[in-house]
Amino acid sequence: MSTSTKVFFLTALLAALWAPVAHADKKTVCTITVNSPDEKETFRRSLPPDKYQFVELVERGRPDWLESACRQGVRCDVLVISGHYDGGNEFFPDRLEADEFLPVAEMERVSCSDSCPGLFSQLKEVYLFGCNTLNPEAARSASAEIGRSLVRSGHSRADAERLSRALSTRHGESSRDRMRLIFKDVPVIYGFSS
Repeated sequence: MSTSTKVFFLTALLAALWAPVAHADKKTVCTITVNSPDEKETFRRSLPPDKYQFVELVERGRPDWLESACRQGVRCDVLVISGHYDGGNEFFPDRLEADEFLPVAEMERVSCSDSCPGLFSQLKEVYLFGCNTLNPEAARSASAEIGRSLVRSGHSRADAERLSRALSTRHGESSRDRMRLIFKDVPVIYGFSS
C-alpha cells in the first residue's frame, strides 16, 4: 500500500472517529412551541448550527408529546417555551383551533419523577416566553375560609384580612417559585415578571 493511500485511510479513520465526538459537543436546544415559532426561529438564526441542534418537543396532534420525548431519551441543554401563560396552570396558544397546551403539572411530573429522568436533567438555561412566568407575587393565597375562621375565633375583620394577607405572602406560591421548583438545578431561568 502506498504512503499516500495510508495517509488517506488514516485521515478518513481519524475523521470517522472524530465525527461522533464533534457531534457530542453540540448542545441541544429543545423548543416547546405551543404558540408562535418566532422565538424558536430567532434562536435558530442566532446560534451556530455546528454547535447547536434543535429539537421541537411538540408533536402536533399528539397529546402525549412530552412523554414521547421522554421515551425517545431526549436530553436538553437549553429549553425555549413559547406560549401564553395563565399565571399558574398552563402555557397555551392564541389560536382557538390549536390543540397544543403545556400544563405546568406535566412539567412538574417530568422534572420530579423517575418516569422521565433525562429530559430536563442537564439544562443550563431556560427561556419562558409567556407573561407572568417569573412573577414573584403569590398566585395562590390563603383561602377565604381562613379569614372567616379568624373572625369566628374573635379577631376583627381588619385583623383577619391582615393575617390572611400575611399568610398568603409567607406561604403563597408564585409563578417564579413554581418555575424554580420545576427547574431546580438550572443556573439561569429567563422569563417575565408581568
